[in-house]
Amino acid sequence: MRRYISIRVVHGFLWALAGVALLSCLWVLIQGPTTLPVLKFTVLKFSVAISLRLDALSTILFIMIALLSAAIARFAIRYLDGEQRQWFFYRNLLLTVVAVCFFVLSSNLLMLFGAWLLTSFGLHRLLMYYPDRPEAVNAARKKAIISRFGDLVLIAGIALVYRTFGTLEFERIFALYESWPDYRQTSLVMELTVILFVVGALIKSAQFPFHFWLPDTMATPTPVSALMHAGIINAGGFLMIRLSPLLQEVHGGPVMLILAGSVTSVYGALSMITQSNIKKKLGYSTISQMGMMLFACGLGAYSIALFHIFAHSFYKAHAFLSTGGLVEEARKTGFKLVPLSFFGLLLAVLGSAALVYGAVEFKSGEYFSLFIYATVLWMGLVQNSGRSLVDDYSRFRVWSVILVLMAAALALYGVVEFYLGQYLEGLTPALRRPDLDSPFAITAFASVGLFLLGLLLTRTLQSGSPFARRLYILLLNGGYFSAMSDRWLEKNTPMISRGGQ
Repeated sequence: MRRYISIRVVHGFLWALAGVALLSCLWVLIQGPTTLPVLKFTVLKFSVAISLRLDALSTILFIMIALLSAAIARFAIRYLDGEQRQWFFYRNLLLTVVAVCFFVLSSNLLMLFGAWLLTSFGLHRLLMYYPDRPEAVNAARKKAIISRFGDLVLIAGIALVYRTFGTLEFERIFALYESWPDYRQTSLVMELTVILFVVGALIKSAQFPFHFWLPDTMATPTPVSALMHAGIINAGGFLMIRLSPLLQEVHGGPVMLILAGSVTSVYGALSMITQSNIKKKLGYSTISQMGMMLFACGLGAYSIALFHIFAHSFYKAHAFLSTGGLVEEARKTGFKLVPLSFFGLLLAVLGSAALVYGAVEFKSGEYFSLFIYATVLWMGLVQNSGRSLVDDYSRFRVWSVILVLMAAALALYGVVEFYLGQYLEGLTPALRRPDLDSPFAITAFASVGLFLLGLLLTRTLQSGSPFARRLYILLLNGGYFSAMSDRWLEKNTPMISRGGQ
């Protein structure tokens, strides 16, 4: 009975946290952004400040995290009913959720890093919910090893920021950075600093080739998977949006985000359609979606990336919590739909032409990122348009419904993204305006080719050719990254193969 009451208390606290998150959002809408000091002390002559930054970005994600965690906690009351370690789940859920909330509300890099470490610790504990299952222990160890590498990269980036600016407070860093226009454009130190943060974000969001641990975590309870895929995995995207003022003038970081995001998105989508296990299918879907989110960050479309985080989190939480009622997805698009992808390619061509010959606003490159993203989005819509309905029903009626739904979805997406961009105004830079011969623009155009290749490979997988069968087996096994990491773990940490005992 005492344990049951404790679980109810945690559940009630999470709903109260959701109420606080809503109030914080209303406060920002009425009073504007603010920083609330909590604690300040000195360690070895180094001033440490713990304060909460309430602005458009942090409050949106604060609400999202609080609502999702409360819903997951409610679901787990019945899902884990009768389990001996149910209280273990709830106390570590509370620890992890509080850590994630501090992560998005951090006002400085030191507090953000501390919350980053605490989040990793809480997630590791949750992944070890079944310590007697070798597959669960292996996945948790893989995650821990990869995360420590990400921690080292992030520490290096933070050290360079402090060496350059003499402060770790976000507001102060951005103000100093904005006041040094020549330094912003020529400093190799800033290029290296941003690249370090980008690598940290790629690792945290399970991007290729740091992704292989995520599909292996399916031995954990479904509520843990829902929390991880709907909330914690977004940390890399949040870091990029928070540090977006530093990404505006550099080249290396955005180029890495575009390349890694597009490759990971295509790889994750192709691997997803080969999986027969529904939870692994959702795992590769998350990898792909995180790739799209960081791809948007690389393009400089931060409001799109934030909307992607918000929408994907609620969708993925629902998908995991309802896996018991899901059935196998229908096969993807056939060759008859592939020509439509060239419409997306045409968008990119027209966008580049307008950049050179079009109206003044297009010449400036203001809408370059939106053209690239719209191209990729159209390809995704085409890829996920099924073929079976066209074969079984009236082509005119089916295509009418498909086109109307596509138009409505794009319109709604555009409206929401526009108002989200207005809400973020002042926190994130305006859309990037590249030269056509810049590394940024060349990489963005190359990414369109990668997505087109992914669309064609989707068709190839259905052809039954020898190449298709070999590709299918390769993707089904996730490129054998998991198998290789398992062999490394068994060789270097043999206790894992015996269930971590």
